[in-house]
Amino acid sequence: MDFWSRLIGGSGLTSSRGLRGNSAAERLSTFKHTCNTLDQIWRTSPAAPGEAASILQVRNCLGRLNSVLNDESRGPAPHPCHAFAATSQVYLTVTKLALSSCDPGVISSAAILFNTLIDAEVDGIVDNRVFARALVDLVRRAGSAGEEGEARLVELLFGVANNIRLRPTILPAWFFPKDYDNQKAEVLESGKEFAGATRKDDFPFFYLLIDYVHHEGRSGDFARTGLLYIIETASRSKELERWLIESDLATLMATGLGALYSQLNRKLLFSTDDENIPHIVALSDYAQVETASRPKLGAHMDAFLSYLLFWQDTVDHCKSAEVNDTLLDHFQVLFLQQLLYPSLLESSDVDGGSTSAVITYLCRILESIDQPDLVHRILHFLLASKSGSEPTLQVPNKEKIRMSISRRKSLDLLASFAEAAAKPSPELFNLVDLVLMSIRSKNPPTVVATLQLITVIFQRHHFFASSLIKTVERPDESAYIRPIGALNTELQNLVGLAKSLLDDPSLDQAYGNYLVEAYAILDLRTPIPPLVGGPLVDSVRDSPVVLQTNDEILKGMIDRLDSFFTNSVVMNLALTDAFAGLASSNFISLDGWLLVGTHNYEYGSSSSTNADHNVSPVEKFNLAFDQPSCSASVVPLVPATIRRLIQRIEQWRREIPDFDVLVAARKHLLHSENENHDSKSSESSSRPSTSRQGHAAKAGASSDSPRGRQTSLLERKDASPSRPLTNSGAKSLFGSPLRDSPQKQASPRLESKPRSTAAAEELRKRLATPIKVNPSTVSPDAGTLETDSSGSAPAPPPTTTEEAGSSSSPHGSTPDGHVTLGHVLTNTIILYEFILELTALVQVRATLFQEVKFER
Repeated sequence: MDFWSRLIGGSGLTSSRGLRGNSAAERLSTFKHTCNTLDQIWRTSPAAPGEAASILQVRNCLGRLNSVLNDESRGPAPHPCHAFAATSQVYLTVTKLALSSCDPGVISSAAILFNTLIDAEVDGIVDNRVFARALVDLVRRAGSAGEEGEARLVELLFGVANNIRLRPTILPAWFFPKDYDNQKAEVLESGKEFAGATRKDDFPFFYLLIDYVHHEGRSGDFARTGLLYIIETASRSKELERWLIESDLATLMATGLGALYSQLNRKLLFSTDDENIPHIVALSDYAQVETASRPKLGAHMDAFLSYLLFWQDTVDHCKSAEVNDTLLDHFQVLFLQQLLYPSLLESSDVDGGSTSAVITYLCRILESIDQPDLVHRILHFLLASKSGSEPTLQVPNKEKIRMSISRRKSLDLLASFAEAAAKPSPELFNLVDLVLMSIRSKNPPTVVATLQLITVIFQRHHFFASSLIKTVERPDESAYIRPIGALNTELQNLVGLAKSLLDDPSLDQAYGNYLVEAYAILDLRTPIPPLVGGPLVDSVRDSPVVLQTNDEILKGMIDRLDSFFTNSVVMNLALTDAFAGLASSNFISLDGWLLVGTHNYEYGSSSSTNADHNVSPVEKFNLAFDQPSCSASVVPLVPATIRRLIQRIEQWRREIPDFDVLVAARKHLLHSENENHDSKSSESSSRPSTSRQGHAAKAGASSDSPRGRQTSLLERKDASPSRPLTNSGAKSLFGSPLRDSPQKQASPRLESKPRSTAAAEELRKRLATPIKVNPSTVSPDAGTLETDSSGSAPAPPPTTTEEAGSSSSPHGSTPDGHVTLGHVLTNTIILYEFILELTALVQVRATLFQEVKFER
């Protein structure tokens, strides 16, 4: 019907919603009469806004005006009613009546009228300063519009901002700056300005957007998007660009972010609902603080992260380099230096202290953003990095010379404020020092939060990994590339460690799942060249750097791995995440900490002799498949530590005859629960993830692991555990290292549910039996089962499932070295899955990062 109405100019209907059957002149006459009625109402009773009859009459008139304008806009041109509304400036009368009545209905109808005129793009409306003043007055003073009316008013601001973005020529109607050059001395002498003056009279429309950017819902969305449009327009208007630099835009945005951060609780709050305990935690020893996989951060954290993402969008959309730099400078001085860094510096690590909270907040910040400039400012400052090992924005000298006076003045004022604040500098105590202290903390939440922070840096911002952990450049850039035979040896050694932990008949399938997951993760790590015209990055290396094995943070992680069986499950999951994140960084070599250095390989005498002479390409290819050996003194840190853990398991095998059966039963129970959880999640999820890593999510598959690990960077919701590895070639190139040695016979599986209540009670008591674990060395009596008469307090009975040997331990790792048998079984499965994950990362990494060669 609308199509034919546009074609013939009317339908003959008399409905108020349809076009009038009479002429355009009659419609115009009706429109003028209604406008005169509104003008008469304003002139006769301007001081009686509360009269119900008057308000009802105004509502009816506005309804008729909106109906006529709406009908006319659906018809063909010309549109005389729209033109009359512009020339008669009826919007002034409408604004006065809306503000005097303070009625939400009148204000909403007025907003609809303004919005209709803006959308119709009538000449003399959006580019008219009188219209701009009326709209600003309506939005500024309509405090009683209600939630719906407020959203309509802010939508008006968005509509204007969109028009300014599309047609910058209309900007003078809304933006009329004064000449402040003659007032520079007065401004500087006043001492009331900080890196920008409050100039609401210059651009009142802009400050209205600022007022609503913190709001939630539609109002906040419209305001934030409108502000982004205005900032984007600065690249096409030198006057607006200068005004944004000299105004207090950056100050308001930075202080607003700081205000939201200041509202965050300095103590973490955890869920106390036992029904929400992760299954893998329930089947082990846990304290009440570990009953939630993540702390409850509440609405304040949501508001802070929402505004932080707005910062990210602002920096992304701002096409003016000087405005962008001004925003980033204020972000660093007012938020990083004056708020975030002091909160880290002044945190306390006593029981219930704030260290775990502020580290968690920093972790969430780095999880949420991926804008290179913001990430660089945060980590470059907090890590006090002076090297060129991470991305640095290079500003050519010619651009520095051409820096505008406004930009220089902003920098000078900002620098003077930073000096006056006299805050401590990260050069004396930085994030590396805090991580080093926190990873050795006796407060489990602090250790877990620190490991999660390390993981985020390794996974999302691995450019800065070498600033967090000490590294050295490799003298020979190609020395990290190992022959195929050496790679196969490393893979077989790692798989051998896994097999010594558990005889798993589904090992091939489990390892295949980890290969798929490893490819999805490492595919995001492949180096991407910088965009043409984008920031210059000096961190793209030809070869990865080597970790210094004496680094204190790395040693702290190894110490936590050495106490694996006495650690809490939550801590072990965070710890293995950190090691996996380190192994996934293409800027960090695996040599020395996970794999044997290529210079430490020892080949047979005949192989070495042949390699030293001039040989043909075919012979070099054959030599590449020779498998080397190495001395025990060069075994890397992680495999050496895992071997010590396996020695403790061998002690328990000698003391507990059916230890392998119990481990297999625990694995079956954990996998069954994990599969049930995945099936419920897939049924409740109705649409795929729309994150930036969605393409990786489609390539990956949810691991069949019971560890409960769900990588926050890759929410793989649509994956299947049995999907084959596609598009990687990692599996076909090397084959599976599992087939290089024969499989052992599978151990019998214990039924998950005992046949009788007596058997269930006996099993429950047995799994709750305490075991003494020496976290440093394996003594001859280590692993012996303790009884109630042994002098150590037995673990309290479990409170969850039939097989849950959970004891309420107040710490992540027990100070007396006692854990329950159920806790040991669960951590054994976690260690087994961790080894498979590392092995898959090594294999897939060799393909994607080209760290393998076929000649020697």
